[in-house]
Amino acid sequence: MKLVIKVLAVFAIILGGTAYYLNTKTEGVHAFVDNFFSNKEIQDYYAVINKGEKKDGEYLYTFKGYTEDGKLQVVKRMMNRELHTGAFIKIYAKGMQGKGWAEIPKESIPQKALEKIEKT
Repeated sequence: MKLVIKVLAVFAIILGGTAYYLNTKTEGVHAFVDNFFSNKEIQDYYAVINKGEKKDGEYLYTFKGYTEDGKLQVVKRMMNRELHTGAFIKIYAKGMQGKGWAEIPKESIPQKALEKIEKT
């Protein structure tokens, strides 16, 4: 019985340490799960760049991204530099996990996505 408790305690410590690491050094647990353990497809989302949260010399950005038809998806992405706040971005993401991005002109954003962005 003591062995079972010790094994469970070690497992809990490892699991807690992993969750702590994912939340402090990466985009978070939810984004990690979306990236590695979901069958979600990579999609394009449109958003406006907000102020990033500085974490160990990198910046964590949380975007309210919208698909071409205006569906919301929160996307997180770690960047190695600070982005231009207020600029428009097209971000490629698998669920919450941002994969790639590009700054784009406002004119290239689909109308439904732009309407949603401007409301927020």
